[in-house]
Amino acid sequence: MNSRTVTLTIDGRSITAPAGATIWEAARSAGIDIPTLCHDPKLEPVAVCRVCVVDVENARTLPAACIRQVEEGMAVRTDTDRVRRARRTLVELLESGQPHADERRKPAEQDELARLGVQLQSDPSRFAATRSTPPVQPDLSSPVIAVDLNACILCDRCIRACDDVQVNDVIGRSGKGCSTRIAFDNGLPLGESSCVSCGECVAACPTGALTDKRLVDAAANGSDA
Repeated sequence: MNSRTVTLTIDGRSITAPAGATIWEAARSAGIDIPTLCHDPKLEPVAVCRVCVVDVENARTLPAACIRQVEEGMAVRTDTDRVRRARRTLVELLESGQPHADERRKPAEQDELARLGVQLQSDPSRFAATRSTPPVQPDLSSPVIAVDLNACILCDRCIRACDDVQVNDVIGRSGKGCSTRIAFDNGLPLGESSCVSCGECVAACPTGALTDKRLVDAAANGSDA
């Protein structure tokens, strides 16, 4: 086991972290919040959402904290104007493609993207006309899980939850470019796929792309599932 540590500063605080740890992990251990949408502590980081960008002294660009490893003497700022602008723009772009509020299956208070938009005071209307693909009909073929790809931000959390955590290997990516989508068994409706309805993907999803039909329907009816 590697017991070597490095010392860095995050937002002016001196922090000691294990060598090989990421900036996100070091910040989290010190109680410093760095928002993210594609990362979860249970999953390997992939840095596809870029919401966790931070300002590293003398760095040319804003690195993703979930994959950038700590270095001795590194100076990190998590809440500069440059960082806030970058995060807000990224979140606005993601929000601009989301279904209208009355079409979403997940309440705003449970939607990580919606909560982050409120926190960052985002204005997705700036990019409202940029959607490049027509909306698709929700897949309600599963008795347990509802799929709304219009709410998917391609964070890959469901893929990693299904493949790496549960090792079911049902979910993957399909298509290229703006036509890229998550798919089940290479394009089957979820209810016809080999999904075992374990719910790991639903728990991992940060938006309303994957929801538990029973909980959503119960909430709509004002009752418990």
